[in-house]
Amino acid sequence: MIFASVSGGQIHDSDVLQLDVWDKLAILAAVGLFFALALLCMVCVLSPFCWLYKFCPFQYDKPSEVSPYSPPGYGATQYDVTKERSFKGKRKGRLGSIKEDYSSEWSDSSGPTIIEMKKTSVRGPPSFPDSMLTDQAHAVLKSGDIEFSLKYDLLEGKLFLKIQQIKNLSLQDINAVISPYVRARFYRAPKQLFSFGKDNVINNLDVEVQTKMQKASENPVFNETFSLIVDQRDLPLYTIRLQLCDFDKFSRHILLGEATVMVKKLDFQEITEIMFTEKLELPSEEDLGEICLGMNYLPTAEKLYLTVVRVRGLKAMNRTTNTTDAYVKVVLMHEGRQLKKVKTVIKRSNLNPEFDETFAFDIPGQELNNVYFCAAVIHANKELRQHRLIGRMYLGPSFSTDAHAHWVEMTQNQRKQVTCWHKLHC
Repeated sequence: MIFASVSGGQIHDSDVLQLDVWDKLAILAAVGLFFALALLCMVCVLSPFCWLYKFCPFQYDKPSEVSPYSPPGYGATQYDVTKERSFKGKRKGRLGSIKEDYSSEWSDSSGPTIIEMKKTSVRGPPSFPDSMLTDQAHAVLKSGDIEFSLKYDLLEGKLFLKIQQIKNLSLQDINAVISPYVRARFYRAPKQLFSFGKDNVINNLDVEVQTKMQKASENPVFNETFSLIVDQRDLPLYTIRLQLCDFDKFSRHILLGEATVMVKKLDFQEITEIMFTEKLELPSEEDLGEICLGMNYLPTAEKLYLTVVRVRGLKAMNRTTNTTDAYVKVVLMHEGRQLKKVKTVIKRSNLNPEFDETFAFDIPGQELNNVYFCAAVIHANKELRQHRLIGRMYLGPSFSTDAHAHWVEMTQNQRKQVTCWHKLHC
């Protein structure tokens, strides 16, 4: 680059200014440094995460009052609320109480408090005059028979199950309306050298299938066939549990009755297909594990916080590693409709996973007793890319004794986190 002076229409060489390469680089570096400083100042003004933010005189993110009457979206969800900047207080213990999002004269949030419910501290069920779910008990089976057949194909190595129909179905409430379906669960017991004549223990679920839902009737017909690839030598290891279920108007999966068949007691050599008519018995309790949930309602903010604390006692779903890759899916429900769905991260190879994840839901105070949660623990099989339900539970004012008591304790101790263990059901 050359600079020269012009006098009388002529260029004087004595006034020519010449820059070498290093001078040019110095000018470019100065220009780049100027733009870098300008960008840094802009970031410090806009972002509170900059290390110079507290020294910046142009902070815009200063605390300001927020009106407690800002209209929230009904059922709206916020993720990872324990990490929001609005929660400036230190957490006491692993599960601290969450403060409200605004500080005004309307907010009277108390300090961090955790109430851990025990079986001995369950209170009696008070009435909920505004609840749409109060006294909405599910249907209860009085009697019924299930017709099905089993057949084993030696050439294909498949066990065929045909679910035909439910006969003589009777409910305790004659006015109850159900949407029945049949769920078939195949349990495979581990091989043992000595069985001592004991029956197979039903604790190792291998495959689960279900029929389509039918309209309510005394004899719902299905006529659906399912097949399972089984080696002939492993047939005695299988036990089949047929469960009559109802998907009620609140989107709950209710187990009405069941029948169990042990394959080792059957002979497929002489008869190609075996017909069954089994009486449906009341469902037996299956140990699927427990889940610990925490709830905290802030009336001023009209927010309900649900914390998935941990799960314990899960069955091994992965046979190769004898472990389970579990996560929890939570659905906020209102009169049978799904409002919001959230889920935790997947905890790999852990039968007692700890999550400590909190989700926030915007729920008006007048609707607090008209909503409920469905929490399902699911196994994520990354090899087959399949997700299998381990167990679920419903948490609300009109469900089981523990679920009802937990909800009551939460409503009676607002702004305090109430935690409780709940059993998982299939």
